[in-house]
Amino acid sequence: MRLSIVHPCFNEELNIERTVRSTLAWLDATQCDGEVIVVNDGSNDTSASILSTLSVDDSRVRVVTHDHNQGYGIAVRSGCDVAEKEWIAFMDSDGQFHIEDLDRLIAHALQHDVVVGRRRHRADPFIRNVFGKILGLLVFLFFGLWIRDVNCGLKLFTKEQWATMRPEWGTEKFFNTELFLRLRAAGVSWKQVDVPHYPRTAGNPTGGSLHVIYGMMKELLDLKMKFRKGR
Repeated sequence: MRLSIVHPCFNEELNIERTVRSTLAWLDATQCDGEVIVVNDGSNDTSASILSTLSVDDSRVRVVTHDHNQGYGIAVRSGCDVAEKEWIAFMDSDGQFHIEDLDRLIAHALQHDVVVGRRRHRADPFIRNVFGKILGLLVFLFFGLWIRDVNCGLKLFTKEQWATMRPEWGTEKFFNTELFLRLRAAGVSWKQVDVPHYPRTAGNPTGGSLHVIYGMMKELLDLKMKFRKGR
């Protein structure tokens, strides 16, 4: 398989080197023709210097840099936009997914152009799990789209399909929602696969505080309006 793996990164100095090196080791073990694209989304810690060293050490590591933080969705989109291989995968860089579990998605790649993960047992704090369920319900109520674990940060698809599913408006909580909406509008089906989810061992999550409720609702309403107009 010719595969580009995208890791969005924002202030992950305690995780990003381990994530990238494990991805490179997996590429070696599977003899995959791959590249690792890390999007430094305006990190203000030492992530940039760590990534610079990694890219010098291994030419398969490519770094995309945002001058300021633009949000998870735009970080993923920036990485996928520059991907050069036939297949593209994105995986969070916080250590809560293991690159070896991408094999579970690849097992279905012959039958499906889009394969997405579902965290069967989320290893997150209670409030983040609650937010996840609320988000899934909102997506169903506003769009009639029922996706279990819509925001799972492990997905695999062909570069050809990326042109179809590429979100334009969702930048944070609803990036993945727009991705699925575009697939549905194009009549493209997908396969969902259970994947493990691991506790975060270093760094701090950025999406679990109570104030995100307001941002979620604002982005949801904006996406609803723009998607309706775009169609």
